[in-house]
Amino acid sequence: SLSLCCSLSPSAALSLPLLLSLSLCCSLSPSAARSPSPPPVPPCPPGRLRRYGDRFYRPWFYKQVEAVGRRLAGEGSESVAREVVPLEDYLFRHDRGAFWMAGYKLPHALARALGFLLSSGSMFSLARRLPRVFDKRHVLLQDVLLPLPAVAPFVDALQARLGVWPLWLCPIRNTCKDSIFGLPPEAGDVCNVGVYGIPSRKRLELEADTVFVEALLLRLGGRKVHYSQVCFPAPLFYGPLYDGRRYLALRTKYAASAFPDLLSKIAAPPPPPPPPPP
Repeated sequence: SLSLCCSLSPSAALSLPLLLSLSLCCSLSPSAARSPSPPPVPPCPPGRLRRYGDRFYRPWFYKQVEAVGRRLAGEGSESVAREVVPLEDYLFRHDRGAFWMAGYKLPHALARALGFLLSSGSMFSLARRLPRVFDKRHVLLQDVLLPLPAVAPFVDALQARLGVWPLWLCPIRNTCKDSIFGLPPEAGDVCNVGVYGIPSRKRLELEADTVFVEALLLRLGGRKVHYSQVCFPAPLFYGPLYDGRRYLALRTKYAASAFPDLLSKIAAPPPPPPPPPP
């Protein structure tokens, strides 16, 4: 059977929280497989077989990573933990509890007892049916893309203001060359930072804190993933951020003016419609 091996090490002067985040959120990028010359992958050394999804009572993935991180921190900077993870368990390691979102409402022991009833699909269904139980106005759900050197400053500023933890970190190879809403080619490879949770430092002010995240992104050269609402004004969104002239020209070419433009779909509150292209 196909297995994956993850090595966790607290070396390179990583603090324990950052180590947990990096270990917790390691991921595979499909774009990396299309690279003409991907870096060589070292052979996987033998390690402990770890299962995450074969039994309902297994601890959630991020809880197991926390436990390994604490153990490594106590063993010294050169300590390494190696685990062999079956492919299915790796791909669905965050399914139970929807990453860690169920932990905001249920103690981990009770949540483990509920097992697969707290899958991501079940939780999203419950959130739609019972919006008062998980009020979206109190939850920050954002994915942002940052150049690799900007990740640490972004995380530091985010934690200082909001204290949302854990975080999802996913390195991505930047293959964008001629995309209107993609990453600028000069950004180099990037990291997707997923911010999912209820802040611990303050009560979330959804619009004000979204503006804070967006201002931080602008300063660090990052971009947002456009499934979540944004507060960028139209002149900024269709100006310095993205090639609005080209986008509006394409809407005119394909007679798409009857449909909302991208910013109108994701902005909060919805902005006025964009001007026609010159």
